[in-house]
Amino acid sequence: MQAERKQIIRYALDYEIEDISTYSGYKGDLIAKVVTKDLNAAVEIQRYARSLNILDVVVKHNPNLAIYEIYCVTKDSHVYHLKEENIMEEVHSHHTVKDPWGGSK
Repeated sequence: MQAERKQIIRYALDYEIEDISTYSGYKGDLIAKVVTKDLNAAVEIQRYARSLNILDVVVKHNPNLAIYEIYCVTKDSHVYHLKEENIMEEVHSHHTVKDPWGGSK
């Protein structure tokens, strides 16, 4: 597991939390999700995550469940990233588009 995600998890355990989970995003990013009902805990975890220079830190409030979800997104350097535009442009430039009615564009 990536060092930043470990640090976030260790830090979050000092607060009243409901859940912690980690998973990979669909573009290869690594995500640590912390769920808490305590606004102060959400603020402190967010502040700590930003001090680690994490790629993106998002706090979502769900008023129906009275919870705060903190998403900490880090880049996984070992995964091929589809979001790199220059790679996708290169792939698409080698394919021709054919007209389904018999011609080519």
